[in-house]
Amino acid sequence: MVLDDDDEDIQNSVALDKPSDFFLSLIVPKGEVKNIKQALEANGLLDKTLKITLFARDSNDGLAIPPHEVDNLKRAIETWKATDGTEKDIRPAGEGEEYPELDPSRSHSYENKEQKYVIPTRFEVLCTTHQDDHVQANRARGTLLQTIGLPDQMGLEAQLDFRSHLTEHLRNSDRSHLAKAIRRWLLSLPSRTRSSLPADPDSLLSGCKWTCTIYSPMVLLPPTFLSKDPWPELLAGPLRLHLLELYKMICRQLKVTHIAVNGPIPVLVPSTPASSNNDGALKSNILRSPINLTPLHGDFGKPNLPPRPQNLQAAFWISTVQNGITQIWAPVYTMFSRGNLREKTRLLRLKSLELAAARRSSAVDLYAGIGYFAFSYAKAGVEKILCWDLNRWSIEGLRRGAEKNGWTTKIVEDAKQEIELIYNRYNDDRTTIPIKERFLVFHESNRGAPLRVGALRDRIPPVRHVNCGYLPTSSDSWAVAMNVLDHTEGGWIHAHENVAVKDIQRRRGEVVETFTRLAEPYHTSSEATSHFDVECQHVERVKTYAPGIVHCVFDVSILPKRS
Repeated sequence: MVLDDDDEDIQNSVALDKPSDFFLSLIVPKGEVKNIKQALEANGLLDKTLKITLFARDSNDGLAIPPHEVDNLKRAIETWKATDGTEKDIRPAGEGEEYPELDPSRSHSYENKEQKYVIPTRFEVLCTTHQDDHVQANRARGTLLQTIGLPDQMGLEAQLDFRSHLTEHLRNSDRSHLAKAIRRWLLSLPSRTRSSLPADPDSLLSGCKWTCTIYSPMVLLPPTFLSKDPWPELLAGPLRLHLLELYKMICRQLKVTHIAVNGPIPVLVPSTPASSNNDGALKSNILRSPINLTPLHGDFGKPNLPPRPQNLQAAFWISTVQNGITQIWAPVYTMFSRGNLREKTRLLRLKSLELAAARRSSAVDLYAGIGYFAFSYAKAGVEKILCWDLNRWSIEGLRRGAEKNGWTTKIVEDAKQEIELIYNRYNDDRTTIPIKERFLVFHESNRGAPLRVGALRDRIPPVRHVNCGYLPTSSDSWAVAMNVLDHTEGGWIHAHENVAVKDIQRRRGEVVETFTRLAEPYHTSSEATSHFDVECQHVERVKTYAPGIVHCVFDVSILPKRS
């Protein structure tokens, strides 16, 4: 599982992380090695660039790593040493020594007469300097075992390894397979066609560094794919009649069935239907429709179909697993951003979320989509998650994903369903009817959230977290977020914004000022002003949105004032 945030601005975020070249290794009793290895292989998570080795620990108090990684790690540590505050010695591992070494103070955890082996995995861990490595490794272990379908009660230990070579290998793997497919296709062309090309296959492919993303069974190619000279002229000329063979070759090489060219999600889209007075008019792409995605091969279904039950059932759906959480979407109707993985991962270890989940709580996601962030709330232990979205295709993806993860959903999209949920509140004996579903999903504008939450407050745990995940700004939803937050216990609002790097601190102050004003009406009868303290506890830089512009999340705490 590779993270895709490489930008320097991301590495310099407010909560500075260790490099993303840390991967999990499992420490496995000899008798379980075969089973664990097979499960990792079946899920494509076994790191075959390293051997399975006997687990051993040297008495030297330092971090032992592969000799060829010493310089890489030294350079990487410089980016986070100041915030971590540790000064461990970094040295090449000696001959016959295993790595990485564990802290000797924890040696009692590994005392076992049975031999143990270190199995390297391709499961990448986004480390944080705020938590002990041992804690992070064992938390990631549980997620990994769930991903490969094994229980987390097998007595396995885990450790973090620094493996920059694997990060590069994973980035280049699909790239090399794609180039290999194109080369084979060129060599398979009829001799007359091949002789008309301006150069041999290797020369044509020289300097081409296309990356692609696979969401089985689909591969997404970049907009730059075959776009530089001489490719456009060749594809429109002598190669035009042979494109089907190219697509089939790519499918065989990458083991997929569908191919599409990816493109950015536009902020504005053409108004539809266009009228004689409205030709060329644009409107906000509030549904975040991926209209720039271009299918090349495979049946993606007809575009622009209404989300009727039969169309939802027949559509082409794909999925991916991140942090042990399955997410599902229809690529021609719904966006998916790999760059949000950083924020999804952060939510899983957010201290405020752990505290809220421990005391029974609900969360509200005002722009739920397919469950990008809502699923992280459920994974973290939040009891009820209330979601709003206008895109019925996204809601169907959320429903399918929740079902795959073992969570129940109730979708409210018409008057009958609203009456059943909101107004049929009591049993015959006047006891309150409990809400059984984990997710309540409303197919409507989030402007209706205050009314819905207000009617449900006595049937759900307090709303302690509200997610406002809309770009370029979520400010239109902030008043709604303050309204649905529990007015007794308060909580946290996570406001997503695109901000110029130079303006982050200024925007932080504006966010606090706005929420302080929004909190003022919520006070006890004996108070003239708000009984809440408002503070921006953290600013997370999620990813670079454009040059100099960063997708930030402002964690705003709105908690009762201390007496």
